[in-house]
This record gives sequence, structure tokens and C-alpha cells, in this order.
Amino acid sequence: MADQKRPRAPSEPTDDDTLTDVDDGEEQTKIGARLKEAREYVGLLQEDVASALGIPRASVSALESGKRRVTGLEVRRLARIYRRPVGWLLGEEDVELTEAAPLFRAAEALSERDRDQVLRFAEFLAAAGKPAPSGRTAGRPPRTPGRAEGDGDGTGS
Repeated sequence: MADQKRPRAPSEPTDDDTLTDVDDGEEQTKIGARLKEAREYVGLLQEDVASALGIPRASVSALESGKRRVTGLEVRRLARIYRRPVGWLLGEEDVELTEAAPLFRAAEALSERDRDQVLRFAEFLAAAGKPAPSGRTAGRPPRTPGRAEGDGDGTGS
């Protein structure tokens, strides 16, 4: 019977309670950092997020700094706003944030013709950095000896 623990009074702190408080603070800070990273990644201001959530901008700042706990409902709404899984915001899932995603989102608002132009330009940029098989720069015609740079008609005039 010496092994049995006596019930503790609710106001008595335990080592586990102290550890949980420290862990909670660190966890809130990590969640806040992910919230800030996600917000900046999609190009939103704290004011934009505050407006979408219906809370003051200072509350968004407090969430991101870990000074204010985020509610379950807020996490769900933030996940929608940031287009991230709830698990990623909570640090439970590892989803890579690519640098191309903002380009995709920006292109969504363009007309089909403008998207085609953006695609052609992106392909041009990608090819410009790669050397062509003959050793010349990709996307540029070979230089003809005696021809001035910029003479596109080949007449030399």
C-alpha cells in the first residue's frame, strides 16, 4: 500500500504540470511561427487576416508571437485562408512550401491569354539559364561573323 499515490489537491502543482506549461509555451511559439510563415508565404498582411477572422490586428500579432492561444475554430479558418492543412499549422504534418505556389495563385486571376504569355515567359527564363548543346546560350541565335548585334534582318544595314 506504500506504492499508492495519495490524491492531490487541485491547487497542488506537480512536476508534470510545470513541464506541460513550458511545453505549451514552446508549442504556442512554434505554432505562431508557422502561422506567420504561412501568412507571409501567401502575401497577406496581419490586417488582412484580422479582417478575415473578425479579430483585431493585435490579436493576429499575438497569435504569431505565441502570446495568445489559437482556438480550434481559428486554426481551421487560418488553414483555409493560408491554403495549408490544419496538421501543418499545428506542426503535425510536414508539407513543403514551394516558392512556385504564389506564382500559381497569381496566375489564377489572369485571363487565359495572359496565362499563356506568363507560361511562355517562364519557359524562356528556364531555358535561358541552360547552355545549349553547341555551347552557345539557349534561346539566342548563333552570331554570324561580321554581323552587328541587333541586325535582325541579316542585311548588315
